[in-house]
Amino acid sequence: MADGAPVRLWDLVLDVRPVPEPFAFRAVRGELWVLGGAVDSGRRELIRTIAGLADPRAGRVELFGRDLARLRPRARAKLRGQIGVVLEQAGLVPAWSVFENLSLLVRYHRLVPAGDIEGYVMDFAESCRLPRSILPRLAGELLPLESSWVGLLRALIIKPKLLLVSTYLPQETLVAGYDARMFFEEVVRPMRMTILVDGGPQSLKVEPETRLLVMDRGTLLAAGPSRELADHPSALVRHRARADHA
Repeated sequence: MADGAPVRLWDLVLDVRPVPEPFAFRAVRGELWVLGGAVDSGRRELIRTIAGLADPRAGRVELFGRDLARLRPRARAKLRGQIGVVLEQAGLVPAWSVFENLSLLVRYHRLVPAGDIEGYVMDFAESCRLPRSILPRLAGELLPLESSWVGLLRALIIKPKLLLVSTYLPQETLVAGYDARMFFEEVVRPMRMTILVDGGPQSLKVEPETRLLVMDRGTLLAAGPSRELADHPSALVRHRARADHA
């Protein structure tokens, strides 16, 4: 039965080969989950499946209590307004300025009246310490570091309830003396969103409350608080199809 959790997976089988075992998983509001495992463990496929960019072989993906596969296009589009996605490629429009790229989702989801978009974007950029000098530059001319951060900020500007990250996040930001860890504490944490990050980027400090999700050959091997998994390896709980996550 749907419980409104930001992410809940039921008997999920990812579309990878060899065909993996099904698993169940649940993430609640405000949790930070760092995905671990080998390059071909299924981490990226899991992020893409939760984001609705790939279909599973079997099972069900529920976001905020709604079955993703059963949503009509309009309902799915509305749901996307609660989800920020950052993939391997920043996905910026090269011929557009950074300002236009940041404005895109604000305009699409109608977060504010058209006349207030500029002020909304400028206020957000200032709160993230994004240098104003970068806003008029074309996205296609950005350096890799700049492109990575603009891609992240575009996902965050809609103030999502769920953030899915499947790319490396550099430790440096675009401001000297202001690193990624400080950014997450000052900007991301106060939003109280649920976060799933692929690969355990070094930019995120793994605190005791951080939760680790370990993938292996397309299935979920273990999940739990980082301190518990580090101090008691034998306590790793295997999550299988009929596991109870209530």
